[in-house]
Amino acid sequence: MNTFEFFNKSFGRYLDPAPPGNRPHMDAWRVLSRPHGMRDKRPARLMSGWAIVRPSGTVMRQRLAADGVDYDTRTRAEAFGEELDAWDGGPRIFLVFDKSPVPVAHLFMTLDLRAVRICSPDGVETFDHTRPADPEDPALGRFRRELEKRRRRLAA
Repeated sequence: MNTFEFFNKSFGRYLDPAPPGNRPHMDAWRVLSRPHGMRDKRPARLMSGWAIVRPSGTVMRQRLAADGVDYDTRTRAEAFGEELDAWDGGPRIFLVFDKSPVPVAHLFMTLDLRAVRICSPDGVETFDHTRPADPEDPALGRFRRELEKRRRRLAA
């Protein structure tokens, strides 16, 4: 199963009422770029928060009016860090939503802790989560920096 098929099976099918076509990348693009019903609000794009797409389903921060998706109030560092700490070896997609949509070109699965991929509208940040890093290192990406600060707080 490729990344787009995994995304659609574990997340997209809950947000896109159209039956899946034979172009999984277009199905994923539709989910990421179009407005979705929100709880107690009018429809909006996935514009803020985060999501973790798992084989068993998706957990996310933004509260959509979609059945089959679990909702969580943790910060992305807490959610991503706990997910990585409890890693079971299965595929995951880590998504960060912002004002612009996440392009399908930035959609990647994480299959190994040595190559964690955080997908956002700005790009994809890849890092080795098995090796601690200095959160003050200016070369670290912003998501890795958040996770390393969390790791140090928990170790203290």
